[in-house]
Amino acid sequence: MIEEILDLKTINKGSEISYIFNFSKIDKVHLQSPSLIKIKKREDRLKHFRNLNKIFEKNKYINQVELTESGFINLTLHLSEVLIYLQKSEDEVLETIKDTEPKKYILDYGGPNIGKSMHVGHLRPLNIGRALYNIYKISGNTCISDIHLGDWGIPISQILTYCYENKIEINNLSDKDLQEIYPKASKLASENLEFKKKVAENLSKLNKKNQNLYNDWQIVSNTTIQSIKNLLLKLNHKFDLFYGESTVVDLIPEMIDNLKNNNLVTLDNGALISKQKADPPVLILKSDSTYLYMTTDLATVLDREQNISPDEYFYIVDSRQSEHFKQLFLSVKYFNFSKSNFTHIGFGTINDTEGKPFKTRQGDVYPLEDLWNDIYQILIKKNNKTNAHVLTNSVLVFSDLLIDRSSNYKFDIEKFTNTEGKTAIYIQYTRVRIKSILKNLNKIEYFDKFDKTKLTDAEINLILSILKFSDTFKRSKKNNEPHHLAEYLYELCQRFNSFYKESRILDEANIYLQNRRLNILIVCLKIIEIIFNILGIETVEEM
Repeated sequence: MIEEILDLKTINKGSEISYIFNFSKIDKVHLQSPSLIKIKKREDRLKHFRNLNKIFEKNKYINQVELTESGFINLTLHLSEVLIYLQKSEDEVLETIKDTEPKKYILDYGGPNIGKSMHVGHLRPLNIGRALYNIYKISGNTCISDIHLGDWGIPISQILTYCYENKIEINNLSDKDLQEIYPKASKLASENLEFKKKVAENLSKLNKKNQNLYNDWQIVSNTTIQSIKNLLLKLNHKFDLFYGESTVVDLIPEMIDNLKNNNLVTLDNGALISKQKADPPVLILKSDSTYLYMTTDLATVLDREQNISPDEYFYIVDSRQSEHFKQLFLSVKYFNFSKSNFTHIGFGTINDTEGKPFKTRQGDVYPLEDLWNDIYQILIKKNNKTNAHVLTNSVLVFSDLLIDRSSNYKFDIEKFTNTEGKTAIYIQYTRVRIKSILKNLNKIEYFDKFDKTKLTDAEINLILSILKFSDTFKRSKKNNEPHHLAEYLYELCQRFNSFYKESRILDEANIYLQNRRLNILIVCLKIIEIIFNILGIETVEEM
């Protein structure tokens, strides 16, 4: 919003200098720009400052402009005028963050494997993926999310082979049965060469759509996918596309033939590798002709190019997969599969309070549904069922998005369910408090119908925080880092609560002072709810 208030687009368009203003930490100075520091000659610096000041003198939002000896430009604002500016509708606020040239984005995230329960490791791609989806969509772009299930390859062949070897009736399998079978099958494949060989043979048959294997795969797939959908519904996550690796397996034979015909691949000890110079070489097919993640990922690009044709591909996947995506993106360009931009948006891991991998007490991978239930059991003690459900989801979302996505972090259930500090409960409580103040009030007079004098420090700090919205949003979008918005949401709630403690909001003796403070509340609530929506946090109406 700073750019709009100062009209920086117009100023920078006709200037030799690119002016950037940031929020100042200096008392009584609201904004500061280092843009003239690089100009060493004092006369040249003064010349630019005078030209800028002539423009700013006509700006009703600017109270005072100062050039420091070191070359900083300091601004103080008419915050009562800024408050009037902030009385925009939600649509008008969102106009300040719209892209001038909208694009089409495909966001690939989530990626659970069928046969396994979703675990805590899936929390980060779900939350980061949805937040980025909302960030790009709210700024005017077309966004398509695809969960990209791991529903093909070795894991599914291990499950089927284990069932065949142990004469387990596949028609009667439940999701719980599959979750018990997969780790046993995976362990057996690593210890028993004969079983491992049968897994490879069955995978080869499955790739060729052997009817019996394919029918059994469909049974397993349908069972686990329904379970995944039920959990996602509980977590309030949804996807535009619910595709998987299996969606593109029919494209692979023709893709391989084309790569061979165009002399882009070669055989190496029976395996098919790309001819592109890479270390290690890019493996396209194993020596037994079975598919890899690289095989299905390349075919998925072809499928998306044909049916979606996105301008940008975002893969929101664990940072430990960075080498795979580096090879994938190089291969896409080398094979000339797409002219689009490709980005891997990586993230760190979730650990326990001791910094170790987050596991159950038995040492198993922590199922996501178990984590949800553990948080719910804490929150249901002080909330009704509906609120406890929403607050549980809020804890899983806000606690996760607060962390810079590139960092590992400790998931502390007791800390994250606290009512104080940087918690989902705190921000939910703040919104409920604002709503309760405004709930039964008559129509408030807007714009100039309020006292414009002697704003308190708490009012000033809250208005300045509100003013940061579009700048914070743009930083989150530029860096694909939702944590900036999550941190900003906490700051906004913190500033409101300071304002609430220090201000008599409903001052019937001075209706104009009351109107000013109520206007501040309305604007604050609007920005808070926009950010809730972006981050994917549901709301409660009472606490």
